[in-house]
Amino acid sequence: MDSKNILPVALACLALTACGWLREGPNASDIDSAVRRALDVANKGGLNALAGNSLPTSDRVALVKPDGDCAEQGSTGVSRAFTCNVSIVLRPGETDDQGTTLHVELQFTKDSGGRWQTSDIDRSIVVGAAKSLIDQASHALSGQAAPNPHNPE
Repeated sequence: MDSKNILPVALACLALTACGWLREGPNASDIDSAVRRALDVANKGGLNALAGNSLPTSDRVALVKPDGDCAEQGSTGVSRAFTCNVSIVLRPGETDDQGTTLHVELQFTKDSGGRWQTSDIDRSIVVGAAKSLIDQASHALSGQAAPNPHNPE
């Protein structure tokens, strides 16, 4: 390839990367859709029914966003998996609460139709809440305010 052809190729590669077309994992919109679908499915599940619908439904969710980049995990055959830290911001409830933000780590794969999906969201929410409580308790015992791992200062 001569020097005349290098510049257009380099510019095309930069444009594709900047526009996210070479992105391999789920983007913010994919994550939002997959989380909302997973919440609705989990709310119909047996464990959640026994717990009295303790999980939020998609209509209670104000915003779902990734917290940083997703990391590719080992692939299973043709399916590639990505682990993403995600914030799920809930709408304020009927009481005077200001809404809640749930921080979870979720794994995403594509379904047979090419849509991103996630599962075990109920377990991930419980694990995320437990980690948050442990962090708050350990910092309270040490006499320091608990840092927000998603907003370091």
